[in-house]
Order: sequence, then C-alpha cells, then structure tokens
Amino acid sequence: MIDPRARLTAMITDLERNPRVELLEATVAPPTPPADLESAVRLADGRLPAGVEAFYREVGAVRLTWRHTVPELLNNDLSDQGLINLLPLHQVLGDWQGITWHSEEDQEFRAVRPFDRFTSEACAAFVPPRDSVHYHYLGEELHDTGYSFDAYLERLIASRGFWYWPQTLCPGLEKSAEVTAFRRVMPAVFPDYDDALFHPAGH
Repeated sequence: MIDPRARLTAMITDLERNPRVELLEATVAPPTPPADLESAVRLADGRLPAGVEAFYREVGAVRLTWRHTVPELLNNDLSDQGLINLLPLHQVLGDWQGITWHSEEDQEFRAVRPFDRFTSEACAAFVPPRDSVHYHYLGEELHDTGYSFDAYLERLIASRGFWYWPQTLCPGLEKSAEVTAFRRVMPAVFPDYDDALFHPAGH
C-alpha cells in the first residue's frame, strides 16, 4: 500500500467529518523502529508476508473505535461499531499460547498470528507459510480470504473497520448475520461505499 499513514489519517478525518458517526478512539502509532523490524524479520525466519514490512516501516500500530448514529439502524450494541486494532509487529510474531492455541493436545491453530484483533474473540491473521490473510474466530474457525495483506488494508480502510467486516471476504460466510448487517448499514453511513470490494477473492 502506498503511504499507509496518510491513507489512515485521511480515513480518520473522514470519520470525524461524518455526521452519521461518533468517533470514540483514533490512534496511529509512530513507525516501527528499525531495530524492532530487524528483530521481527528474524522471528519470521527472514520472510514476512508481502507488504507487511513496508507497512510497519510507516505505522507502528492502529487503534480505532467509532459507532454510527443512524436511528433506524441502531441495535444499541457492539454491532453498531467499527473497530480496528492493528497490533505492533513484535506482538503479531510473539507467542499466542493461551489465545490461539492452548496445549500440546490443542495445537490446531498454533500457526495463526493475529494482526488485526478487532475484538477479543475474532481477528484477521497470518498463517505461515501462506501469504494470504485469514479470518479466525478463536478456537473454532479459520477462513482463508485469498487476499494479500495490501489488499486487506485497502478493504480495511474502505470498511472503516465495521463490525466483523472481514467475514465479507470469506467463502461460506456470505449469508452470515454479520455480513447481512454490514451490507445494510454501510451504504447508509458512508456515501462512498463500494460493495464490489467486499466479496471473497475471485468473486
């Protein structure tokens, strides 16, 4: 992605100006220090998914929370919100025991590396050695979106992190309650909404 910091800042400005949105939190952390990037590359055995190192050279982490205020669409719960939690790279590549895997007998999701932990029970993640972004519901589901990290970021910004939006990219989840809500609410809150972006790869 070209100039991710500027793109994220523009997204935040758009949210601040949107009369249908209440912005609750918006933080774009400073770039990842070079020494931390070098350490992360070593942790990843010299290979990060395409686009990841370039992104973290510009952005250290992102936290964003907002909620829409369209009365006829409000559920008065978390499903009215947008949530982005792009983790620092050292945390992405750290030990996820007790979160994505738990014991020698329970290692099905040990390879999962969450990077957008938008809620405590679900995330977007890397699953080495594959480069594509995966949607993971912790301990239960893992879906390969087929999209690269850069393609995910493009859609993340377009979605503004709306509640469970990564499900729109997952084959088999097209009719979930979360995807249905996304397609109902997004056009009402964001006039520039482009539905073509939010389908499984190859749709």
